[in-house]
Amino acid sequence: MATNVPPDSPVRSGQSVSLISQVKHGERQNYNPEFWHVKFRGFSPSEGSNWIQDLRSISELCYQWLRPDLNSKEEILDQLVLEQFLICMPPEQQALVKESGVKSCKDLEKLLRDRKRHNWSIIYSQGQAHLLRHPSVGKAEA
Repeated sequence: MATNVPPDSPVRSGQSVSLISQVKHGERQNYNPEFWHVKFRGFSPSEGSNWIQDLRSISELCYQWLRPDLNSKEEILDQLVLEQFLICMPPEQQALVKESGVKSCKDLEKLLRDRKRHNWSIIYSQGQAHLLRHPSVGKAEA
């Protein structure tokens, strides 16, 4: 599943991120980090592939996922920490984080604090975990 690294890629050309950071507003809106995250995590070299090309491909996929030209260091660190949090947490927390759409550790902390006040259940549908908030709990607290 190795992908070709574009010739003008910052990874291939060795350009510094600061030189590449002049990005149009529309590019940020069309940016889909989840697509590139899945491609990055799913990368596997083909048998007999060129290791140097594989390294470049993985680097390019990581670059496309984390986009240092679009995201600050703090945003990139938050993406990595949130991913690790999802990996090591039980399904209930995973579903809570995924469905909430939080993008920062600060937002996740707030979500987890608020979560303690609610009663949640996990519903599995077509192999995916979904979080269900019990309506009676929310009404009683309101």
